Amino acid sequence: MVSVKHVGRVGALAVALGIGSVVVAVPAVAWAQPDGGASADASDKPTDSSRGTTKTPDKPSRSAKSDDTEGAASRISTAETDRGAAPHSSGRGKRAAEEREAERAAAENISDEVDAVESTSSVTGEEEFEPQAPTNSTVVKPLFTPGAATQDPGKPEAPGASSVLLTVLASARRSFDERTAEANTAATESSISQSAAEAASPPIPGSAYQSPVIAPDGTRYQVTNGGSTTRVNILDGDGQVIATSEEIQGVGTAYADAVLRPDGTLIVVTSTNRRTNSIVSAVDSEGNVTRLATLIGATDTPVTVGADGALYFKTEIVPFSPFADPIEYRFVRISENNFVRSYSYDTQMELKSDGTVHLVSSRFGFSTLRTINPSGWTRSTLLPFGSDPSAPILGQDGAVYVTAGVRGLFGSKTTRVYTIDGDSRTVRSIVGLPGETVVTSDGIHLETFTFDGSTDDGTGTTYLSAITASTIATSDAIEGRIAGFQVSAGGTIYAPISDPSADETAVAVVNSDGSVDTVVLPGRLVMRDRSIRGGGMQSAEDLGYVNYTVDDVEYVAVLGPNGTVVRTIELPQGATGGTVFFGPDGAAYELLEYLTPGNYISRQILALSTETYTPNVPGAPFGADDVVFGPDGVGYLLVGTSGDYGIDIVGFNAAGDTVIPPSGLDRPHVQYTSRGEREVLAFGPDGIAYLTNWGPVAAGVYALTSTGAQKVADLEYSQLGIANLPTFGPDGTGYVATTGTQSEGGFATTVTTFSPPA
Repeated sequence: MVSVKHVGRVGALAVALGIGSVVVAVPAVAWAQPDGGASADASDKPTDSSRGTTKTPDKPSRSAKSDDTEGAASRISTAETDRGAAPHSSGRGKRAAEEREAERAAAENISDEVDAVESTSSVTGEEEFEPQAPTNSTVVKPLFTPGAATQDPGKPEAPGASSVLLTVLASARRSFDERTAEANTAATESSISQSAAEAASPPIPGSAYQSPVIAPDGTRYQVTNGGSTTRVNILDGDGQVIATSEEIQGVGTAYADAVLRPDGTLIVVTSTNRRTNSIVSAVDSEGNVTRLATLIGATDTPVTVGADGALYFKTEIVPFSPFADPIEYRFVRISENNFVRSYSYDTQMELKSDGTVHLVSSRFGFSTLRTINPSGWTRSTLLPFGSDPSAPILGQDGAVYVTAGVRGLFGSKTTRVYTIDGDSRTVRSIVGLPGETVVTSDGIHLETFTFDGSTDDGTGTTYLSAITASTIATSDAIEGRIAGFQVSAGGTIYAPISDPSADETAVAVVNSDGSVDTVVLPGRLVMRDRSIRGGGMQSAEDLGYVNYTVDDVEYVAVLGPNGTVVRTIELPQGATGGTVFFGPDGAAYELLEYLTPGNYISRQILALSTETYTPNVPGAPFGADDVVFGPDGVGYLLVGTSGDYGIDIVGFNAAGDTVIPPSGLDRPHVQYTSRGEREVLAFGPDGIAYLTNWGPVAAGVYALTSTGAQKVADLEYSQLGIANLPTFGPDGTGYVATTGTQSEGGFATTVTTFSPPA
């Protein structure tokens, strides 16, 4: 007979779907706000921004976002030990009491960050020092190797997991990319069989949403989630468990994977089942757990680690109503000594290699630029009210730039450029409002524009400025608005002028002395942005590239300084290129697509320096990045095949040679790294690209080599299971974690190790 302490299958299904959790209880969480702090509630939503984009070598270009001033940090530190979930109870009051106790935390050590209203237009500096955090208690538990658990004779036997419930949970996870709560069953011997591979670990209880994290000293951490708790397993070189941490309350959120601090400590951020709190824990190489902080809200971004060990991420409030959207809450910084500060959600950052961080925080039109150095000193500068500042931009010269557009009372339009170079801070002005920014080897290049009146109708005058830490050189005026620009190795700028009604394309060529020449191309401008990961933003040659079309045939005009047309490339019949992109070495490429009305036919790469084409691969955009560049400069074109999930990948070099032939797999695993960011390739220390195929046929890890996709590890596929991209140790050994179902119910994780291809 099943004990009444277990929720029935219908009740469990209701809780899993979010119906039962509303009925059971409302969590008792302390919302602490010091006197004078800005209130952070559901109305603190950031407003949309109209400022331009910033292009940097290693990041996709995106619109920057701004908002208001900062508010108080919401830190709830706790000394209580991490606990697992209490057994399910059919008594509503008992379960509510247990959950309230599990989430109880004392409100203390709250740090305020509030911006004052700017009173002058000059740069103002304010310095403050980050206090030391109180000593955290460390929870130590004897380490053990997971094995078969015995049933307590004093407790009733736990019911088996329902196959219907597992099916529903798997369907919900696929639909919404949310991590499902697994059955909180005892660890038992698993029935999962592992295909032949170099080495595979015994099954580890729980589910894994990332492969092992490898520390610089070789320590291997595998994080697994249970129904409402998380454990960290320490592995040996063959993936065998040699130590296991005690349970950490909560499970990981969609994007907040475990990360390493520079000292090799693993940082694990978990969220309670109702996603009302985030718990930040540190795990050392022996499995000892230290709770660092408990925060209000669930983590909704990846955790970024600075060189000094400071942590950065954002949180959101998840309403109980299934029809309400999450509420953007706070941007959190946890220093290397574990002191917590929070800022407005609309905070953008730039980390330098020494651990110095630059933050631009906005709220209700008030904005502040902050610099926090590794010792904890903070210097703040108020930005003009309503200026819609850019994110901090790190130039290749080591200086950091922030642009802010300012509109005067009588229609004037200027851009203030804030420059931070070491201990020096300067502010300079340029005519016009800020547009697109391109990072170059000696600083940044910035587009600014003006227009008549107070409404931007897309017409007006454009200026292009070359900005370094000490100089600004602005071009002559360009009549009209531009559709992006390219910067060549010699400093020449090529900017096509946007005019949708024209049958010809005018291109402004800005010479190094600031003079402007105009060349007219005999066709309509063609623009099509591509999603490129790991590319560059500056041409390695003193050339520019502009696409235009005449009579349904597309051409690429190759332009030189002073407005000369060096050559014209006619694209194959039916091909459209769009916008040129650059590799990390500055080589120029076009991604060609062959289309029929409403349908994709095939894709290929054209290397513009040699006019060499890769093979034409049938298919459409895959859904992740269009092109990914590896650490060795090899580019990978991703093509979605005609199947539901299939992919073809072609590798090419700067000359356009095909170094990896089309390599097709039927079900490649896609890793969701952040909101809107997906990855399908992982790179080993030798630059070889790997991907995980997860399907009933040919499941395994594949290396992309000169002969095509080569399987390096077999994996046992499970329909309700979870796959991950591999990670790599310093010696090149690969590790991949996969999760499958057990015959007794629940989930178990297997870690498979493999060597690089011969």
